[in-house]
Amino acid sequence: MKSNKIDFRLYLGILLAAGLMYVTFEHASVFWYLYGASMLFLISWVVLNDELKKQFSILKSIIPGIFSGIILYILFYIGALLLKFIPGNFDALVAKGYTKYEPESLLIWLLLVVAIVPGEEIFWRGFVLKRLEHELVPWVAVLIMATLNGAFMLFSGNFVIALAATLASIYWGFIYIRRPSLSLLIVSHWTFNLLLLLILPIY
Repeated sequence: MKSNKIDFRLYLGILLAAGLMYVTFEHASVFWYLYGASMLFLISWVVLNDELKKQFSILKSIIPGIFSGIILYILFYIGALLLKFIPGNFDALVAKGYTKYEPESLLIWLLLVVAIVPGEEIFWRGFVLKRLEHELVPWVAVLIMATLNGAFMLFSGNFVIALAATLASIYWGFIYIRRPSLSLLIVSHWTFNLLLLLILPIY
């Protein structure tokens, strides 16, 4: 039976995330530094308001994490190819987003590895999705979590970035539903980012 209690910690956490994302995207020149700080804040919020359980070992998460990250990259690569044939200049929007938010220094990559990627997975999957599951059937919880994640990316002013965040969140959300391992998702997210932004950039 689903709980009828209002989860104030969940809703306040979502409001905090919205405010942090708004401030982050408003200052594009220091975007990555503010994003890293925001994720560290949200990790702290989760630690103070929830319990992070280790359900699977890190070693057992490496191979499926890398594999799932590669699969998501392939899906995005195919999607990028299809955008070239869709009216609406979506391909140019994606390229613009890459140019504007491309990591440009070793420090930014360090923030991605130690703060941003873990923060996104801990907050969106390990906190928001997990708590939504207490109220909703899993697939609905995934869609709501992903929609919220993508909606906050609209502060970037780029619809395609928001859509990409939503689709990636759906993908990782269903993985979490099937195997609730944050370490697996973090490895998957690391792999995807390395392929997308460094090793085999689409744009």
